[in-house]
Amino acid sequence: MRTSWTRTAGILVLLGIIGLWLLQAGHGMAEPGAGAASDTVKLLQTAAQSMSAQTPVRLVLKKTGPYRPYANDEELLRFGQEWSRALGMPALDALTEQQGERVYRQERLMAEGCVQSLLLTSRGEGSSYAIVKTECAAVQSAELTSKAAFLQDALERQTAKLRFGGIWNVMAQGLLAEQSAEGAQEAFRTIQGQLAAKAVERYEDAGTVSVSYTSDVLSQSVDSGAHRIHLQAAIHRDSLTKAWRLTIGTPVITTEY
Repeated sequence: MRTSWTRTAGILVLLGIIGLWLLQAGHGMAEPGAGAASDTVKLLQTAAQSMSAQTPVRLVLKKTGPYRPYANDEELLRFGQEWSRALGMPALDALTEQQGERVYRQERLMAEGCVQSLLLTSRGEGSSYAIVKTECAAVQSAELTSKAAFLQDALERQTAKLRFGGIWNVMAQGLLAEQSAEGAQEAFRTIQGQLAAKAVERYEDAGTVSVSYTSDVLSQSVDSGAHRIHLQAAIHRDSLTKAWRLTIGTPVITTEY
């Protein structure tokens, strides 16, 4: 069952990344404005209601999307160096290779105890694609919303001059406050109630339940078949520790449950 869950999680990650790219491509390079920040606050305030206050929460913030076209490796390297300077990282001297593509890849440990990574890669035909991720392995539940808002605002200010109109993908993962099947059901009810969410897709096996929702109070979304997805939540029970874990993301989850 673990293998089945891992395979499905990988598919969902891939679909989420493709969906984010399609959304950005369809709407051009417009800045997300206040909508993404508002989605983050609503998401994390809701997550904190169902997650344990005694154990740390994993927080992931990603901004992804098309960047500028480039003519050759030298220009892609220059773009990457511009990103490094904007993010406060030392500029690299060369590109590296990843899955047959030339990429600019870098990461740094932040003062807040989080890790920030940068990936600038080819999207084909001389166009580039950027992924900036900030991951905090252990954030206290009470500080979750303020920490995310600070990090999100900081990245927007750092990259303002780069004219990068990417899409935000925000996720939180932590232990359920009520460690039981009843607690899992209550968490889903809380998510639906607090975010005016309507379930449109569901995946379930012996250890995992994943639900995708449409929501009238969240602004960012991706298309999945006939549905528009604003939010995804998954509860997984660890096969070894038996602990119940909640992962919640907007517009989708792009990490393992």
